[in-house]
Amino acid sequence: MKKTLTGGNVIVEDIEVGDIHWEFEGNLGVKTEVVSLPRFNKLGQWEWESKHLVSGEIIEYLVDPKYQHYAPKLYDHEAYSMVTYV
Repeated sequence: MKKTLTGGNVIVEDIEVGDIHWEFEGNLGVKTEVVSLPRFNKLGQWEWESKHLVSGEIIEYLVDPKYQHYAPKLYDHEAYSMVTYV
């Protein structure tokens, strides 16, 4: 079975509730905790929710296996140290 990657090093099929992910875009970073398992929607895309660890807001993620290059840049470690966290 082919694995679905985010824009970073996270494999969608391996995501579990409680996982900590760092999302980076430009010079900004967000640290999140997964609160729901990834599931396929009716369009064949992966969806899951994570909680922003500073604000507590829920972030809805979506990755389309056909367009993985547009996926959010999620990492399972703090990949960049020179960013501003929001």
